[in-house]
Amino acid sequence: MTISLLFKKAFWPLAGAGATYIGCLFLLINPWLQRNAIYMNKLQLTWNYDLTKPEHFGFAKNQVTPFYIPTPDGEKLFAWHVLPLGLYAEQRDILLDHDSGLVEDITQNAAFQLLRNDPEARLLIHFHGNAGTVGAGYRPIYTRSLSGASPYKLHILTIDYRGFGYSSGYPTEEGLITDGLSAVKWAIDVARISPDRIAIMGQSLGTAVAFGVAEALINPPNAIEEDPSKGIELGAIISVAGFSHMKELLSTYHIAGIIPVLAPLRPYPWAQAFFKKFVYETWESSRKLATLVKKSSWKLQLIILHAQNDMQIPVEHSDFLFYAAANATIGEEEAFSMRDVREHKTTVELGEEGYVNIWPVEKSGGKLIQQWVVNWGEHNRVVTSSSVSLVVARALGLS
Repeated sequence: MTISLLFKKAFWPLAGAGATYIGCLFLLINPWLQRNAIYMNKLQLTWNYDLTKPEHFGFAKNQVTPFYIPTPDGEKLFAWHVLPLGLYAEQRDILLDHDSGLVEDITQNAAFQLLRNDPEARLLIHFHGNAGTVGAGYRPIYTRSLSGASPYKLHILTIDYRGFGYSSGYPTEEGLITDGLSAVKWAIDVARISPDRIAIMGQSLGTAVAFGVAEALINPPNAIEEDPSKGIELGAIISVAGFSHMKELLSTYHIAGIIPVLAPLRPYPWAQAFFKKFVYETWESSRKLATLVKKSSWKLQLIILHAQNDMQIPVEHSDFLFYAAANATIGEEEAFSMRDVREHKTTVELGEEGYVNIWPVEKSGGKLIQQWVVNWGEHNRVVTSSSVSLVVARALGLS
């Protein structure tokens, strides 16, 4: 068979694949289809399991309390409150005497009272990525892993956003940030946890939610420059496998680490720019992160963590986030280049674990800004790593 014949045979399949790809991109210009593609909330991945029975996901009886959190716009968010393993073991006999399953009044729940009545308890509010539910994939595994980061003090609250799992509603950027704020409001007003004992941690899409929530808390509509006390500062903000901006993410993102979105159009910048104009859910994490850093006091603890081998969201996105945070510590009239940031940061090598970039406190005004790059974990498993558990425990003063 001649080479020309091979080319002829290959032409039509390749042309068909290209036409299908471009056709899909044009379909995604439709706002409804685009939101479904970004959030993938209908892909629950836990259809055969009952989320109100966390024991089906490997938890001990009544270690996890399923309940609903209301939002100000009338939605109901399905949530899990996870007890730290050591505390659960200590209280197990008492907890076993209670019914398990969905709780209507969380304030009457024994596990909840262990959280509310402990003045030294810490709460990690976790925002997961797109698709699935609180019980999907690695999420129960890393929830159990994190519950052991401080066996007696670290409680976890993880939620399904509107339109995900058993939660009501339909996801939008504004809606998901409202959901995150509702979780924090529940923690402060209902569980009576002071903001300095709360950390929020997002993974993948959840990092954009975390930055949006933290920025909204520190810079509420009624806050003014002369009275920054109107804002709320949390104990820590932790980003795992985050991204800088949805439009930039789509240039590099591979669905499941395999299927590219806009990457095939890289040789044609004009084509990428054309489709980026139609991205409606922009999730401008770098901008929100910059506002957060500028408005926060010296107490800010910001940790940006990423796996070197993340095939879905390249590790370079954590560089962009670290760069945005570093630039936010200097005056409006100044600006560091990426090279300046590299020159001023301090790097601590962790051997085969990875490394940590630290922004100098003398430049940040005392704010803790760190970038952790670990060698293991890819996009999802990284949250199960000891590195993440250590970061969480340290950020909340538990180690």
